[in-house]
Amino acid sequence: MQVDVITDLEVLAKLQQDWERLYKADPEAQFFISWNWLVPYMRVYKGAWFVLAARLGNPGSPYVALMPLRMRTRMSGKTGLFFNEISMAGNNAADYTGAICDPEHAEKALRAFGRHVAQMGWARLNLENLRMSRERVFAFIGQFSRDIFAMREFSRVNAADNVDNCRCFAAALPDTFDGYLDNVLSTNTRQKLRRFLRKVDAGELRITRADADTYERDIDTLLELWRVKWGARKGDRLAAILHNNRRVLRDSFKNGTLYLPVLWQGDRPLGALAIFVDPVKKALLFFMAGRDETVTSIPAGLILHGHCIKLAIENGLTTYDFLRGDEPYKFAFGVTESKINCAQIYTKSGRNAGDRLDPRSLNSIFAEVTRFHQQGQLAKAENGYRQILASDATHSRTLYGIGQLLSAKGEHREALAHYQTLATTVPTSTKAWLRVGLELQALSRHIEAADAFRKVLSLAPDFAGAEFSLAKSLAALERSEEAIETLEALEHKLKAASRDDTLLAKTRIMLKRLKLETRPSYIMLNPDRKPVTRVLSTAL
Repeated sequence: MQVDVITDLEVLAKLQQDWERLYKADPEAQFFISWNWLVPYMRVYKGAWFVLAARLGNPGSPYVALMPLRMRTRMSGKTGLFFNEISMAGNNAADYTGAICDPEHAEKALRAFGRHVAQMGWARLNLENLRMSRERVFAFIGQFSRDIFAMREFSRVNAADNVDNCRCFAAALPDTFDGYLDNVLSTNTRQKLRRFLRKVDAGELRITRADADTYERDIDTLLELWRVKWGARKGDRLAAILHNNRRVLRDSFKNGTLYLPVLWQGDRPLGALAIFVDPVKKALLFFMAGRDETVTSIPAGLILHGHCIKLAIENGLTTYDFLRGDEPYKFAFGVTESKINCAQIYTKSGRNAGDRLDPRSLNSIFAEVTRFHQQGQLAKAENGYRQILASDATHSRTLYGIGQLLSAKGEHREALAHYQTLATTVPTSTKAWLRVGLELQALSRHIEAADAFRKVLSLAPDFAGAEFSLAKSLAALERSEEAIETLEALEHKLKAASRDDTLLAKTRIMLKRLKLETRPSYIMLNPDRKPVTRVLSTAL
C-alpha cells in the first residue's frame, strides 16, 4: 500500500472523481467528509491542509482510501519551543470526521495512514469527532509506538448544561410521513406537531426556504437568533464562531447542499434551521438552529424539524441526523444513538517526534520568530531560529535573521558561520556576501573581508556600502593608497547621484583622515627644537 500526500490545489482538483467514487462506496462515509462539503472548507486553510491518499499500484493508480488532515503550529508556553499539531481537516466546523475507503481495503489503508503519520514530525495528533468503526480506528492507532507516543481519550460534556457531545442521534425515516407520525412519535408529540403544521398549511404561520435572492438574509436571521441565545456563553469566541459558520453556510448554499427553512409569523421570523442535504447517503443533517426566545406559545423547533422530516420522506431520504449532543428534545423524534471518539495521540517528550519541525510550517514559524525579533524578544527569536535551522539548515531567511541577532550580541564567529552558509547556499546574494565581509571585519580578518566585499562588487558594481566597507578593510591593512582611491571613486559616484546622505558624509570623513595620515610629516632631530628634516611617512 503506497501513500501519497496531496498538498496542491490543482492536484486536489484531479482527485474529485476518486473522492466521489469512494464516498459512494464506503458505508462509513458521512456528509462532513464529502467532496462538496469538506473541500471548500479545506481551501480556507491554505498551506495547512493535506490529504493522505492510498493506492495499491503504481503512481496514477486509482486511490482506495483518502484521509484529509490539517496541520498548525503552536508554541509551548513552558519551553518557548514551537511544535506541530495535526487535526482532522474538518475540525472547528464538522460534527463528524474520518476517512473514506474502499471497504475491501479499508483496514490495510488505515494501517498505512497510521505508519505514515507516525513518521511525520509533530507533537500532537487530535482525533476529534472521529466517526469510524473500531476496526478502522484500531488499524490506524496501532501504528504509533508506545515508546514514543501516548494517547488519552477525552469527553465532550458541556459544563453549563451537561450535554454530552460524543453522543449522536438520528431518526430512521419510514416510507410515509403519516407512518412516521403514527409509529415513531409519542401521542402528545404527534398531536402537537400535526396541529401546528395545520397552522402552516392554513397560512397562520409560514415557512420559507432560502433561495438565491434570500440566502444572505436568511443566514443572517439564523445567526442573529442563535447569537441571542448562545452569545453570552461563547464569550470571546463568539465572533470567530459566527464568522466560521457564516462561511460554511454560504459555501454549502452555493454547492447546493444547504436547506435553510425560516418560520414566520407575519413579517416576524420565529426560528430557522440550517440543514445539510446528502443525496448520496440519503440523509438530512441538522446543523444549527435559532429561534425567538421571547415567543413561548409557538414551538418553532418542533414545527421546523417536523417540516424538514416530512420533506425528507417525500424526497426518498432515509435518515434525519441530529448530529452531536444528547439534548433532551431530540428523543421526541424517535432517534437511535451512536457514538463518536475524541482522543489525542501525543509525544511523551512534548516535542515534535524526531525533534524536527514539519517543513511546510517553517515559513509561518519564521514569520512569528521575526515578530519576536522585531519586538526585542531575543531569547524567543533565537530559540525559533535555531529550531528552524535544525529542520532546514539552509533556510535562507533564517540564516540571515539569526546572523543579525548574533552579530548584535557581539557573537561574530557564529554569526559569520551562518552568513557563510547563506552565501554558499545563495551565492548570488549580495546581502549575504556583505554580511560575511562585515563579520570578518569585526573579527579583524581584513584580507578575507576585502575579498568578500570584492565579491559583492562583482555581483553589484554600484553597491556603495560594499565600496565603503572595502576601503575600511584596505585602510586597516595599511594599504592607504588603495583605500583613498576607492573612497575618491565612491565620493565621485555619490555626488554624481546627488546623494547627500550619511554614507557620503562618512566617506568624506574617512577620506580626509587617510589623506592627513599620508601627508609628509616633520621629524624633530634634536631636543632643542631646531629646524627639522622633512621626510615622507611612507618612506619611513
